[in-house]
Amino acid sequence: MMGSGGFIVFDEDQCVVRHTMTLAHFYNHESCGQCSPCREGTGWMYKILKSIEYGKGKMSDIDLLWDIQRKIEGNTICPLGDAAAWPVAAAIRHFRDEFEWHVNNPEECQKRNFGLAHYADELVANA
Repeated sequence: MMGSGGFIVFDEDQCVVRHTMTLAHFYNHESCGQCSPCREGTGWMYKILKSIEYGKGKMSDIDLLWDIQRKIEGNTICPLGDAAAWPVAAAIRHFRDEFEWHVNNPEECQKRNFGLAHYADELVANA
């Protein structure tokens, strides 16, 4: 779920954490700042995702992201808050192992553009 009626298709070489960070940056930039859940929450989500993406995240950051997106969803004046929360929730729900891989492998996540991608192991083995 990207948040606002669109979708993106990734291959196995794409980093879910990096793309989620990019979406969070977009929504943080687009927030008008009128309501605090969106104004504060989108910035926090972006900063935490950036920390995870660049090898400085902690395992507790994943749960913190989950908590922040829950507090944004349904608590803003306009739908932008919901649209900002949904991609983070979907990424954690479906690709939590990618987030954990980034936290557990901070050096390696800087060297390649994708994380665990365990679903792609067969493709690599058969290449």
